[in-house]
Amino acid sequence: MKGIGSERLDVGQATATVIARDTRVEGQLSGKRPVRVEGAVKGGIRLEASLEIVEGALVEGDVHATTVRVGGNVTGNVTATTLIELQAGASVKGDVAAPALHVVEGAHLEGRVQMTKGTPGQPA
Repeated sequence: MKGIGSERLDVGQATATVIARDTRVEGQLSGKRPVRVEGAVKGGIRLEASLEIVEGALVEGDVHATTVRVGGNVTGNVTATTLIELQAGASVKGDVAAPALHVVEGAHLEGRVQMTKGTPGQPA
């Protein structure tokens, strides 16, 4: 059984879409495969998979995924069906909602927290 925070973006099981550094995407992004944001996204992201926003990346819009890991900057609400993880250096300006929330020292959250029903690993 995996513990909170042990799930990683596994590109071996499913091909991840990478939005590379120095790349900017505008519009709504949706899909069923993992996404790793290294650049910038202006618009909402809705996935039926994991989302990783790495250090130095920027997302302007609401995001929804199974697991959301933030190491960069998000301006918008963040919702996950299993886990939200705010890593050291992360900045979120918006509300967060998930059954489990892991905040590492050095992360910044400016918004409300809603702990949704469900258990980690189960849909809310």
